[in-house]
Amino acid sequence: MTDQDCVRFLQWALPRLRMRWPGFRKVRRQVCKRIDRRLKALGLADVEAYRCHLLAHPEEWSRLDALCRITISRFYRDRGVFQCLERQVLPVLGQNALARGDRRLRAWSAGCAGGEEPYTLAILWRLGLRPRLPDLTLHILATDADDRMLERARRACYQFSSLKELPPAWCRQAFVRSDDEFCLKTAFR
Repeated sequence: MTDQDCVRFLQWALPRLRMRWPGFRKVRRQVCKRIDRRLKALGLADVEAYRCHLLAHPEEWSRLDALCRITISRFYRDRGVFQCLERQVLPVLGQNALARGDRRLRAWSAGCAGGEEPYTLAILWRLGLRPRLPDLTLHILATDADDRMLERARRACYQFSSLKELPPAWCRQAFVRSDDEFCLKTAFR
């Protein structure tokens, strides 16, 4: 399957899965490899044959949906975003909440995968912002369409490769090593 064939297929299929093509531009190769393996498993010649298969076998859509889920994540993966949250966004939101008389700030992590990003936010809050906003709590709702990823997030134990971008001091404060994994301390869950 060529990249162009896969792109055309994804642009056709993603809206039917309630997904948007722009979110797949950078990660499409991973998804295309998965689809190509599925074509081979089904004995189909190309994506056009897979398109016909999908139309004839509606149950296959759930399989395609699973193939399109991208679970690339690490703690503090996009340093600039988390620094902006810590230095600009959350302090302002926190002060606004307190000015309204709210004692809880709410955040939603949609597509949380294995929990690395919402847990990074929890660590950032507890170690960076809570001392400056002691009268405010942060409540994070983390959701994902993949139950396996949510179970991984509930377990909250990760390989070191998931923590390599997290500041070392935060890593020492927020995790305990258990064999070859690093498990998030209860206070940060």
